[in-house]
Amino acid sequence: MASAQKMDAPQVGAEPPAAEPPAAQAPEATPATPASPAAPAVAEKDPDPAQDQGDSGTIPDVRTPPGAGRATGSESTAGAPAQKAAADSPGVGKPDAVPVVANISHRFSQPRIDNSAGRKHDAAVSGVTMGSFSQPGGRPKSQFGAEDYEPAFTGIKYTFAGGKCTITASLDTICPWGTNAGGDIDVPSANAPVVTIDSAPAIKADLQPGAVTPFKSPRTKYYSQALVEQHEKFHGTDDYGWTTSTGLGIVKASIEAGTVSKATAAADVHKLIDDARTKLIAENFKWYKGAGTSHDSFAGEIRAYADGKPAYQQLADAVGKRGESLQMRKQIPPTEYREGGRAVPPP
Repeated sequence: MASAQKMDAPQVGAEPPAAEPPAAQAPEATPATPASPAAPAVAEKDPDPAQDQGDSGTIPDVRTPPGAGRATGSESTAGAPAQKAAADSPGVGKPDAVPVVANISHRFSQPRIDNSAGRKHDAAVSGVTMGSFSQPGGRPKSQFGAEDYEPAFTGIKYTFAGGKCTITASLDTICPWGTNAGGDIDVPSANAPVVTIDSAPAIKADLQPGAVTPFKSPRTKYYSQALVEQHEKFHGTDDYGWTTSTGLGIVKASIEAGTVSKATAAADVHKLIDDARTKLIAENFKWYKGAGTSHDSFAGEIRAYADGKPAYQQLADAVGKRGESLQMRKQIPPTEYREGGRAVPPP
């Protein structure tokens, strides 16, 4: 179980878009990692005013920069309050060593309505629908692993009609993840070479789930890479389920709280979408955390550990039986073998 070390490093919430020079003169903007949790990451280059197309138009996709979403924390800080964990883990050499709670920068704001400017502002209507779901692996993480929530809005279009501006887009749920053994030894199965007469008892103890919630296995020296991966992937499917059932509604409410002017439609729509993205990540973190105050008590971790408990128990039991079998063989003289539960001379 890549025991979800949900250490957030979300730096969500992009600055409101500002008009840029014509595309031919504008240098390509590269999102930069904020210097501190207080500085929000810029999700996308602001749309060019030239993209405003009268009654309809499109803007570039609005994505969460890698590492700027909500991340599950490192188990190396489990048991300590999240804010203390952030202070104790500066993140040097540990890509996900800053817990979400300290790195979340929830800056949600509604578009400014400047009535004095003499511009007409149309009410925004959300036509955002669920898009794709992906779980790219291989992201550098600290022991045992972590998962990120980095939603993106693609295929963004807007259309003015009947005094309203309808914004359509696909909400893609992107949940990158990674694992890290942290020096522990992988136990792929009970029959693996690592399971010997001498090591079996310690391996079983390391894989045995806790008796009470969150049912976490100790894994002080031995762990299961396969089950750690299962744990992190569970976080992704968990986030996708939340996005479908709750997140889409949050996006709709956020967008429809704003307005769009034809004169600055591309910039207005970009801001509405990016504010919705920021809100979505912040609300996802609240849901993941629940009433918990530290890694092992976060609601998302409790769900993930409970999901992996049966598999951990099965592997621990199998290792125990393997150890007993090896011990039994050791007690039988080389010239004998077992038949019907008793040792008999070979034929």
